[in-house]
Amino acid sequence: MGRDKSTIRHADGRTFIEHAIARLQPLCNEVCIAGKAESQPDVPALPDPTPHQGPIFGVLQAIEYAATRFTATEKHDACLITPVDMPYLTAEDLKKIISAWQLHDCLSCAICGPEKKRQPLVAIYPVKLGPAVASHAKSDSSLMRWTEVQRAIEVPLAESHCRNINRPIDLKQRDS
Repeated sequence: MGRDKSTIRHADGRTFIEHAIARLQPLCNEVCIAGKAESQPDVPALPDPTPHQGPIFGVLQAIEYAATRFTATEKHDACLITPVDMPYLTAEDLKKIISAWQLHDCLSCAICGPEKKRQPLVAIYPVKLGPAVASHAKSDSSLMRWTEVQRAIEVPLAESHCRNINRPIDLKQRDS
């Protein structure tokens, strides 16, 4: 993309990161940002321990963070992961994934498209999967390969909702 995607303006006027946070806040006990988050002082940032090595390390950071966050009355059992560059993902989409996880208490991933491709960055990762993700990350940084071989509840979402903005042309298509 050539720039920080979190600073791109969403159609509603907010930045992609502001839009993503607003979409998650009503659904989650706590919202965190993997990577740098200087522009969001009220949202915890989880620095990428292995920069530019893929999203598996961001997911692992979130799981490790969640595993340590508990009080006498509350603990985090799972992490709802969404990418900042999927501006068409809706709260309703995320509620479907949350419902699947609540029913089955296992990895719950969005799937979309005619090939029903798993979306590892639109998923809920139970904290109990942390050791398995960490073990995989030692030898393979592909989150997609890890999720493909995991037992998971697959939640169908509209392909248009799971579309990434990865190139300047994607922004032009969005605006037309």
